[in-house]
Amino acid sequence: MQLSIVIVTYRCKDDVLKCLATLPSAEQIIVVDNASGDGTVEAIREQFPAIRVLALDENIGFARANNLAAKHATGEFLLLLNPDTMIPEPGTLARCVDYLTAQDSYTCGMTCRVESEDGSLQWECARHFPTVESECAKAFFPYKRWDAIKNFDATKEQAVPCVLGAFVLLRRANWEALAGFDEHFFLMYEDVDLCRRLYERGWKLMYWPEARIIHTGGQSWKSERPRTYANTHISSLQYIAKYWPGSERNVKFIFRVALALKKLATRGDASKQAMIVAAQEALR
Repeated sequence: MQLSIVIVTYRCKDDVLKCLATLPSAEQIIVVDNASGDGTVEAIREQFPAIRVLALDENIGFARANNLAAKHATGEFLLLLNPDTMIPEPGTLARCVDYLTAQDSYTCGMTCRVESEDGSLQWECARHFPTVESECAKAFFPYKRWDAIKNFDATKEQAVPCVLGAFVLLRRANWEALAGFDEHFFLMYEDVDLCRRLYERGWKLMYWPEARIIHTGGQSWKSERPRTYANTHISSLQYIAKYWPGSERNVKFIFRVALALKKLATRGDASKQAMIVAAQEALR
């Protein structure tokens, strides 16, 4: 098999079943279930008996679970795929593998056009690396595209610094050269960190608009919104500490200020208050 597909799932049974139904059965598919406890494992084994399912007894995090699955991969190429994605057109993955195969040895991987269900492009699929400044800005204005590539033309094939972890096709040799994801990241920013380490090795990631997937997104938020929101802050600080040692103290203070203001602004909204409190407690 040329391609090994790795999917890590946590409490999104319906989404992962939809995803698996769109994948080519001839490829090696490895699913890690992070102790969902929602019947995901049983449903996959019943509906897709050929797929290898690693059922964990505890949630070990997204990065670590992907690394675990990748150890069982045998393909020359490794596709990191989110469970809340769908491949709408047959042959898409084969075309992506052919595309990457045809690139020079410095091109370690690629992504495609990642769309929302309405067909709009998810800009995060091709972006710049976050900076200390952009992470601080996000704390106050999270919906602005701080890391967007200026004047990005989504219709053109091009090298990009950072891609979205929902769909990353890599040469397995490059993945193994980095030992996969940094397991210090439990959830969030592991994809950004991986892209940065690939970039620092002198390798390229390509955006190829001739293929597309659908990414519903936000499924981890649905099951545990406070915990996931807290993780975005913790992982951001871990990323900053890794690449700008010492800066995380000031950023942590800025995060606390932003959260305090948000708490005041969302009084009366129990759901948002719970998320903010979770993040505040994580940053103590």
